[in-house]
Amino acid sequence: MAKKRTTTKAEADAPPNGDAIGTNWPAADLTFMQPQSTPAPVFPLQHLTPAIEALVRGFTETQHLSAAYVGPTVLATVSGAIGNRWRIGLTSAKTEPLALFAAMVGRPGSGRSTVIEIAQDALQHAETAIMGHGANTPRSSAGSQEMSAHQARQTSSAMKRILRSGAVPADLDEDEAASGPPLVLCDATGAGFIDELQHDARGRTLLSAEFRGVLTGLMAGQGHRGRTILLQAFDGPRYPVKLKTGFIVVPALLLTVLAAVHPQSIGHITQGDGLCARFLWSYPDVTPIHALPSEAGPVDLLRKLAVDLVRSGGSDSTGQYYDTIAVSDEARTVLDRASRTFTAGLDDLGDRLHDVYVRAAQQARRISAVFAVTEAVSKGQQPIAVSGEDAERAVGLMAEFFLPMAERTLTVTREKEEAPTTQLARHLRRLGKATINSREDILRGRGSPLRDAGAIQDALRELQLRGLLQPAERVGLGRPAQNWLVHPALLTA
Repeated sequence: MAKKRTTTKAEADAPPNGDAIGTNWPAADLTFMQPQSTPAPVFPLQHLTPAIEALVRGFTETQHLSAAYVGPTVLATVSGAIGNRWRIGLTSAKTEPLALFAAMVGRPGSGRSTVIEIAQDALQHAETAIMGHGANTPRSSAGSQEMSAHQARQTSSAMKRILRSGAVPADLDEDEAASGPPLVLCDATGAGFIDELQHDARGRTLLSAEFRGVLTGLMAGQGHRGRTILLQAFDGPRYPVKLKTGFIVVPALLLTVLAAVHPQSIGHITQGDGLCARFLWSYPDVTPIHALPSEAGPVDLLRKLAVDLVRSGGSDSTGQYYDTIAVSDEARTVLDRASRTFTAGLDDLGDRLHDVYVRAAQQARRISAVFAVTEAVSKGQQPIAVSGEDAERAVGLMAEFFLPMAERTLTVTREKEEAPTTQLARHLRRLGKATINSREDILRGRGSPLRDAGAIQDALRELQLRGLLQPAERVGLGRPAQNWLVHPALLTA
């Protein structure tokens, strides 16, 4: 009995003869492999103020970053530096903070961690300015809720280490440093927020390289009550908390958030409690960054701006921990018109997008105030009012970027897993082999997305019907695994 001959690896990898390829292949249609997602809008630099535009352009060009990440980062950075020092005066009795929540969606290597480092660097320099004004830090209710002796010792010890390391200027008195609150938070629990914010009304900035971990920390042991703290922190109200020792009142539960989010983690934010609508979303089409930064970019300018913003508001002359910026009549007209435009046709939107569009007018109002305060402070002037131009810029930014980005982000999260045929086509393109073996390259192949023999056969047959595969002639006797010729267009796509 003759010994069965199987296909050798060399035969399987060898390219087919010239008669088999290039003569009988139909025209290839690879549109089924294209992502079925909403195209990402381009970040509109023309809607930024001159000071902010210069920063965004500088970091984008020198560090090879996407403007769709740098723009929201700079906005969140200046918003965090402003904190609760400036508020929008809506009426004589009602004010609103300038806090922004920004979410940068993307995969590792897209530059999200880099922009968070840019924000952290600027805000940590601004912390020095807060430390220098620690004696004026407003305390919580009744004016008598001081830090416990244990907390004070911890703060003092930490600041002594900072002073010894040289991170704080030598002319800053040690007692002043110990009395000042930090500005940046990199982790979060519900109890941690309360403990951190009960001694200061000027707000904090939460930076997170993966926001899913923050939500997990908030909900650990507290369930959805932990998310409520984050929801309230967007508007910064006085917040009563019941402890074992009795009630305390947080003077202003205010946060600015700059968070990186993996696409598969978006579902943890988009629940039915309104947290999704509070975020400014950015999910650009970016490729992994390979080039090293050519320069540091306008780091010093952003540092100086953050420090100036920290020192700008909350003057003692008013008896308040914040100053108020008015909304001009022109700005009110622009914002009112935009609100009617944003909320038109809400019945045709899903629940999550409905909430995003309802919040859009408020987001535009806050961005316009951030523009007004930042531009005035960058020129060494005192902010007075939000102008009509500031409002037009903010409305344009929402309409042309943040709202389309929210639609794109929330649409992508609803997409189902790719069909096996599409997965196999992408795998064959990565392999780059003109002849493949169904067992060695797919069933057992490294990196193959398909492991079920039935699913593999169905996908192979569909690719054959699409004209992208042709059965290769068997070599020898027996029943070796099928060999297939791959369309040249798939290899060069």
